[in-house]
Amino acid sequence: MRADSNLIPVESDVNQFLSKERFMLDTQIADVFKEFKIGTHLKACQITKRTGHAVDRIVYDLVNIPFLLMTTVFLFVRSQYEKAASQKNKYYRLLENANYNWRSFVMRFSRLIHKRMRSSFTAPSFFVLDDTITEVTGKGVEGASYVYDHRLGKSILGFQKLVLGIFNGSHFLPISQKIFSTRHKPDARSQAQKYRKIPKSQRISPQSPGAFERSELDQTKLNGAISLLKAARRGGFTASTVLVDSWFCFNSFIKEITQGVKLQLICQLKNLPRANKYLFKGRICSLNELFVYHARPRFRMVKKHQFKQSILVVAIPKSPVKLKIVFIQNEGSDKWYAFAASETSLSAERILQSYSQRWSIEVFFKNCKQYLNYGKEQMSNLDSIIACDAMVFTRYLILTYLAWKDKASFYNTFSAICHTHSTNTFGVRLLRYFMNHFQFIINEIYCLLKEGYQESAFKLLENVALYFQNPELSTLDLK
Repeated sequence: MRADSNLIPVESDVNQFLSKERFMLDTQIADVFKEFKIGTHLKACQITKRTGHAVDRIVYDLVNIPFLLMTTVFLFVRSQYEKAASQKNKYYRLLENANYNWRSFVMRFSRLIHKRMRSSFTAPSFFVLDDTITEVTGKGVEGASYVYDHRLGKSILGFQKLVLGIFNGSHFLPISQKIFSTRHKPDARSQAQKYRKIPKSQRISPQSPGAFERSELDQTKLNGAISLLKAARRGGFTASTVLVDSWFCFNSFIKEITQGVKLQLICQLKNLPRANKYLFKGRICSLNELFVYHARPRFRMVKKHQFKQSILVVAIPKSPVKLKIVFIQNEGSDKWYAFAASETSLSAERILQSYSQRWSIEVFFKNCKQYLNYGKEQMSNLDSIIACDAMVFTRYLILTYLAWKDKASFYNTFSAICHTHSTNTFGVRLLRYFMNHFQFIINEIYCLLKEGYQESAFKLLENVALYFQNPELSTLDLK
């Protein structure tokens, strides 16, 4: 007689994390879920279920996917469950729900982490804004459009994602995100009647978070940045300065930040003669004219850093806003750079040092894309994409917090958790093998007794007993 394969399905190891006796998996991530009461914050953001598996358990599973060295929900379900087809629904239903406010959850969790870490740092905090592009495959992805990637020098099908974070003097913490779509959409799918269906945007409540996200897809990036900063201020974040790169250096944006949002700004400038003009000594100049006629004659060598430097204080025309601009040029190079601060009392060294903290968001993008599956989930639904990005931000916040507690690097913390998961996962698979093998033996003994072969049944039981007494010297004979 042959026993069926996979007779005893073993529940997913990552699904056993919040019970009072965590049977097999006792990780630092589970401790963070308990420490910050993630279930309570999920409920506060309307991320709840009436029946079935608890939401915090499902979120825990999703958070752990990259630590199991997997990239998609499908691969996770297939590797963790015996009946993957039935088990995957609970994950996809959670991700596709348009009524869940994932943006609010990430902001709440980020604020908790920031407050916990802030007490150990004396340096000022900065808001950091920047965007990145994530590529998608398939023209049926909701909201996807062709976005020009300056790094690649061509347009790709995907999303432009604007991220706001806070740098606390040592670590970067993501706060929120907005997704943008351009006018250049891929060609529509077949217009045949059998392929037509009602778009999800018309099937969800107009007051749902999913409908709100869809309404802002066509918003400009500058307006999106303003709304993110206002939301962060309302959410309890107290940084006083925003760091941005040269893409955001428009005078209109600088005026709105300083006068509308009431924040200071430090940014890199680029020469935009049509959009940006500066008032200096009664004359209106472009950035290039400021450099040629006023900054270059005033260059002084900064021996500490081996570059030439010049400082000008200018005004934005028809506005009370003033900027302190620091021009720098490396020795022996014709290329020059300009950095500006709306707080004119800052020294040039302080402006340059503060702007260097903007690099923390570039490290965030790199780590999220390389290790945490940012933009790698194969989802065609916009709500699922938003939820998956929220999982990425949650992973990053947890890893940053653990790295801060252990005084370790981000990568070392990530590697340690991956190693823990791989060990536990191997143990679960070994247990599953043992349980199936044991079930096979029980079936064999049952059949022998049923057919009247008591002697053979007792002999098999004796072999099993000898094997467990000394498995190194005994062999289990099933014949």
